[in-house]
Amino acid sequence: MDIQNALAAAAALLGAAIGGVYFGFSLLVMPGLSRSPDDAALRVMQQINRSVRPVFLLLFVGSTAVAVASAIAELVAWQGAVSAWRLVGDVLIVAHFFVTAGFHIPRNTAVERLSPDDAAARRTWQATAREWTIGNHVRGWCAFLGAAVLIVTLLL
Repeated sequence: MDIQNALAAAAALLGAAIGGVYFGFSLLVMPGLSRSPDDAALRVMQQINRSVRPVFLLLFVGSTAVAVASAIAELVAWQGAVSAWRLVGDVLIVAHFFVTAGFHIPRNTAVERLSPDDAAARRTWQATAREWTIGNHVRGWCAFLGAAVLIVTLLL
């Protein structure tokens, strides 16, 4: 296996893994929070944001770094259509990083400042939770679709 295939395979694996984390959160955690009283849901989300684990950070940063390395390898040793499709897959995987940085981190920061005891803050939480979940679906699909594109190129 050459370096391009190895990097594409690693990027696909890591992209699928981080996509799975996002979808698990959207499909399991957020619905549970939405069924909880708003003050409790807000407290739990604040605790979740404070307890991001090194394994998540490794997967989050690692998937991005490996996809960037895969894209660079494709640009250096261009193989026509396969390389073009791999760039698409890599860019989709990297997109989850930018969605997180530009969309989720500002909302997480805003959630941190909310007081669960304040009625206006709880209403803000409801709106933020809906937006956050939609954005989470977006970053999950980016990572999954990027992984799928890379997998298809490896099967050609």
